[in-house]
Amino acid sequence: MYQNKIIDNSAFTRKILELDTAYVERVCANYFGDNISMKTDKVLQSYYLKPEFTCPLCHAGDKRRGHRPACLIPTEVGYLFKCLKCMEHSGAISFYNLLLKINPDVARNYQWDRWVKKVAGSGFNVPEPPKNAKREYYLRLEEETKERNRIAYHALHKKPSALTCEDT
Repeated sequence: MYQNKIIDNSAFTRKILELDTAYVERVCANYFGDNISMKTDKVLQSYYLKPEFTCPLCHAGDKRRGHRPACLIPTEVGYLFKCLKCMEHSGAISFYNLLLKINPDVARNYQWDRWVKKVAGSGFNVPEPPKNAKREYYLRLEEETKERNRIAYHALHKKPSALTCEDT
């Protein structure tokens, strides 16, 4: 019997974590600076970054003492954010929700990248983009395809210039 689980498909996990790792590296470099400790964590058969840093939400942690209560945890469906101080009694939040709180523009780009690579939506820790935005995206792709086809058609059916008397 077929079960619709993402965990059973390691191809999705590799796609998701490959994209997420690129975003995690950029976000860590831009927002957490030198107060970061990079560790690794094993997901399925591969190792992925597990950065630990001071919390960007509650600002808990001390660089001098090496106390870094917040971390990004790699999982089969993407990274999760957990802070031991401000999320003591609640669960972790998705990387997308963390990005929404830190920088909504980066979160929107992340959401689009996940959707374009077909790893967004139900069960993927990232919602699909709004329907009107997807409609605009498909219209833009259609216009680009029409333009490429028009250029290719004109290049293929270009009539040779008429020969002059000097050419013969």
